[in-house]
Amino acid sequence: MATAPYPNRVNKLQQAMRDLGFAALVIEPGPAMLQLTGVRWGRSERAFLLVIPRTGEPGWVLPAFEEKRAREMIRFGEVRLWQEDESPFTRTVQLLTARAVPSGRLGLEDTVRFFVFDGLRHEAPGFEYASATEVLKAAGVQGA
Repeated sequence: MATAPYPNRVNKLQQAMRDLGFAALVIEPGPAMLQLTGVRWGRSERAFLLVIPRTGEPGWVLPAFEEKRAREMIRFGEVRLWQEDESPFTRTVQLLTARAVPSGRLGLEDTVRFFVFDGLRHEAPGFEYASATEVLKAAGVQGA
């Protein structure tokens, strides 16, 4: 069950994405994820991603072994898991495709680490990768 104000914040972000021409955003744990979803997660060498399409429900891509703990915090959105022998970036592209976002301008929050960007661009070279700062600021996400 969704808990306000988080879905409202995501809706505001999605409107800014439409206004500024972003197809989707990818966000790693940190202030933006916390403000948008209430999820506080530490970063590790394993990708834990929030994927927000311009329309529709956000999605999460996370390691399968973290599922139980993550579901205790995630209030809304679809969860897609990846196993240790799988690519989280394949799961991310599958999630985007399921949301009818096979290409376009993909915004990466500025603290997204290089290995995440690199994995995404190799898995999905058809996207135009851009900083998400402009759209996050337009939506009032602090720290952007």
